Amino acid sequence: MTQSGWLSQVETRARRRRHRLFTGLLPVLDRPLEILDVGGVHDYWKRAGDTAPLNANVVLFNVFSQSDLPANFSSVVGDARDLSRYADQQFDVVFSNSVIGHVGSPQDQLRMAREIRRVGVRHFVQTPNHGFPIDWRTLVPGFHFLPVELQAWCFQKFPVGRYERVDDRQTAVELATRIRNVRKRDLPVFFPDSKVVCERFLGLTKSFMIHQGFEADAPRAERAS
Repeated sequence: MTQSGWLSQVETRARRRRHRLFTGLLPVLDRPLEILDVGGVHDYWKRAGDTAPLNANVVLFNVFSQSDLPANFSSVVGDARDLSRYADQQFDVVFSNSVIGHVGSPQDQLRMAREIRRVGVRHFVQTPNHGFPIDWRTLVPGFHFLPVELQAWCFQKFPVGRYERVDDRQTAVELATRIRNVRKRDLPVFFPDSKVVCERFLGLTKSFMIHQGFEADAPRAERAS
């Protein structure tokens, strides 16, 4: 098996465990649930077993439209940093899997985190750990620790992990700056008072799972009249 195939299997198993942790927090909540999946795609829920056991309506909020969805799914196009179309605590749960690292600078990430906390009674957010030694974007060990200029140079000069070599400087820089993985020190700023569960691989923290509000006496989301 290739390195990328082996690491992909690791990530698939981790995703399944992560989803079990998430669904394990839900039994105390009233049904049906209203879930906003920020950056979500239906394929994730389909591979995880869909939402039939959850009795939930899921809004897939992403930068592209999604069609041919089951009746309990809907698609909304928008920016994860701006959820202003939604009222405070409109959703029972806001869910987001491996998205906050894609929205830009630390300030952009903070905007997304604040919006998640605002529109959801509860939240469950997963994000890779910048300190993990493997770069999950390229699957090259340590590549994400290199300076941006050096990463861009590498993208221009030769194939990097799963990426083919690119010809122009602008594309190389975009690849080098597209993702900013969250640091542990960011978590108290982005998600104060939330619980952090470390997802580990070979004893090292591979990613963080941040959740808040799943206590049995947490309030019900406000329903639109």
